[in-house]
Amino acid sequence: MNNQHGYTIGEKELYSARQNESDRKFGQDIKSRQELLTGFTVLEVMVALAIMAVSLSIFFSLVGNSSKLRGRIDDHIKLVLLARTKTEEAFLGILEKTPINLDEKKIFEGKTKNGIQWKVVEVDTYKEEKEKLRSNILSREEDNKVFLPKGIILLNTEVGGIIIDTVFSSPESKDIESEDNKKITKDKKEKSLSE
Repeated sequence: MNNQHGYTIGEKELYSARQNESDRKFGQDIKSRQELLTGFTVLEVMVALAIMAVSLSIFFSLVGNSSKLRGRIDDHIKLVLLARTKTEEAFLGILEKTPINLDEKKIFEGKTKNGIQWKVVEVDTYKEEKEKLRSNILSREEDNKVFLPKGIILLNTEVGGIIIDTVFSSPESKDIESEDNKKITKDKKEKSLSE
């Protein structure tokens, strides 16, 4: 006897029984797979820890390098300030060391309490150029050289690898220049009176 779907009564019951059994097995398989997928595998955990270790080591090396760099910057700033101070002391003429005089050069040298060496060289350019002219050291190439006027002092300050070059006008040289100008005007007056 067939029903409207084409099944016999006994066949339909057998089919539905088989279908329920396969659904139960499939449902159990789904549950066991879901239980397996709820956590991380050991491999995934190890990869995550390796990535974290690499990133943390990079982070701490960057922090360490920035600390070293900051220390170097602080040392450099101290050296620049010391060089500037020595330049100002030389400009004002209050360096505590006695100079070594070499013709037109005065050399001041010393060491700070921290062991930093410093050196200041003061050159009177007018006297130096005048000596070159007297001794005819100038070559033909240097004949067109422009001479600095009287009273100009070149100051070279060197502190721990930092070099500051300064040009300034010294008051002593101005006094000498004014005396020379007075002599020149006096000579001109005498020449004009004698004529």
